[in-house]
Amino acid sequence: MSDAFTRSLIGKTDPSPYDQVIFLSQEMINKAFHNMWALTPKKNPPPLREFKKSYRTGDIDIKLDPPTINLMVTTKQDPQLYFMLNMKSGTIETYVSSDPADDTKKKFDVTGWKFGFSVKLASKTVPKNDAKFSAAVTQAGFSPDTYSLAQLYLDVSSSTKNTEQYNSYGSYDWKSETPETKAAFMGFCQNWWNIMSESNCTIIGYSVQAKKPDTTKVDTATFRPTSIDYFVYPWKDPDSYSPQLTDGSPKNALCYLMMSDFTKQPDRIGLEYSGTFVNGGGLYIMNSDIFWGKWLLPLLQGLNKGAEIIPDEPTNEYFPNPSDGYHWAAGMCYHVGVSGSHGTTDPYYAFTKSNWSPGTWTWSGKQRKWSKTVSDGSHTTHVVSQTSTTSTELSFDQGGQGVTLKGKTVFDFNVQFNWDNSPMGKPSHLTITSEWHFKMAVSRVDDGDLQFARVKQPTDEKPCTVTVVADPGDVTWKSGFESIKHNFSDTLNSYIDEDTHEIQNALLRSLKGQDRLFLPASGTFLMKDPKFNNRGDLLVTVSYNGAEPPDAPKHSTTQNAKLFMASKPGIHGPVSFNVQGLPPRIKEMKLPKLAVRTSEISIRVSAAA
Repeated sequence: MSDAFTRSLIGKTDPSPYDQVIFLSQEMINKAFHNMWALTPKKNPPPLREFKKSYRTGDIDIKLDPPTINLMVTTKQDPQLYFMLNMKSGTIETYVSSDPADDTKKKFDVTGWKFGFSVKLASKTVPKNDAKFSAAVTQAGFSPDTYSLAQLYLDVSSSTKNTEQYNSYGSYDWKSETPETKAAFMGFCQNWWNIMSESNCTIIGYSVQAKKPDTTKVDTATFRPTSIDYFVYPWKDPDSYSPQLTDGSPKNALCYLMMSDFTKQPDRIGLEYSGTFVNGGGLYIMNSDIFWGKWLLPLLQGLNKGAEIIPDEPTNEYFPNPSDGYHWAAGMCYHVGVSGSHGTTDPYYAFTKSNWSPGTWTWSGKQRKWSKTVSDGSHTTHVVSQTSTTSTELSFDQGGQGVTLKGKTVFDFNVQFNWDNSPMGKPSHLTITSEWHFKMAVSRVDDGDLQFARVKQPTDEKPCTVTVVADPGDVTWKSGFESIKHNFSDTLNSYIDEDTHEIQNALLRSLKGQDRLFLPASGTFLMKDPKFNNRGDLLVTVSYNGAEPPDAPKHSTTQNAKLFMASKPGIHGPVSFNVQGLPPRIKEMKLPKLAVRTSEISIRVSAAA
């Protein structure tokens, strides 16, 4: 994490108060416009590539380079961006006078000319009877009763004046031209824009959002967007002590600002600057409050339930006439928490955010106790007691993909002889500490879904280890105390190792099934390199899931992926957005259906002579 951009991205960025944000850099959008332009037919070309027409004010015959946009970040109000008409070659002829009797024309070579339309982003709901709505239903797989379709487009209807900031006219001194010539050129540009709009070439994309909470519907993404706003986010040089905002920087970004699950929208639209999200390209970010608080942590509570070791009634028996001289037997008994009275969603199993270790959550179960006393019918009693405490820890790799789970069980076993309720010497005592760890990582983002995979354990590293602190006290063990110590501790550790292995498998099965996270851009973007910033927000690099420029390598797409892309036939505009039909979100980890069994081991003991 040595470069300034990565340090800013990982260490400073914050999408709050929004649940999810997609950043599309100006550079990325302009590349998409280039793709759209490159895919247009060269025979009978559309106005995106060529424009030839005669008007009352003159004639225009031009060939066009790909259109571009300039995102504005210094203006407090509109315009949010400029849409650039880039002329490759051609001519325009305009009348020099408004006098109908004067047919004098002036011809201009417009090679290399540029003209900027000051525009703002606008959105409107697409009616259900519109063909685009039907196409979206088919391609995105959502219910028309649950979702609405909004069209995001470039609106120049409010633009009443021409701003010369981004215009260029080659070698011509445009300021000296007559008002009639300037008006004719403006008319050409406005007519071109109108034709572009009628051809749906000014549409940036479509946004699908949920209209109402409806638990009867099953075609919902994990966190479906229920409100979407748009904003221009500035790029500031993270390597500069006094970075400046620059209009038209290729690294400025257009943002989709999304709230999920009908959470109230912020009163003020916009995103406060926190750090550098994109350095060109695109980024999807999910707020850590959503990723951890509403998805992964509640799901992982099941791990805490399954990993908890609970003592059962210990073995404690008295034999009046033993052949071997040992009158007593003592043993450990315990089981795992899969059969406990608490469900996996019970607040008892909830993780708590650590105040001392960033990016870490912990859980500590309550101390479990069980003691049993047996008398010889006279003065001697034999007391066997057990206590167990289980704790877990979850952490993520800041700037990386990994999630580490750790667990620890401390099991105390105590044997004490009493004479008339007073201790007969020191007790025999074992404290067995069993620790395990397990690491998984975000493995892929494909067709909108995010999954985890187990990280392979180093060959020289054991997933489950045990340490023992023991004192035989004044108790004589038939098999010898050292043998007892190893027997008891190895049995407990093996049991925990087997149990946690099953729980880990259950967790991975859950994360690969209905509990995997589906991002709201399914089928729209190619996604890669998921990672976490220091806050725990999920960051995913995005690029358009469509044709690349002719000189770039082609991407292969998933077969039958539900694409909703600008570069596909019949859909115009470089940016699109959809929600794929999915099963409802599952909030509970499914624990393995292990047989409820008790682990028991007992050894003959007697009071020391």
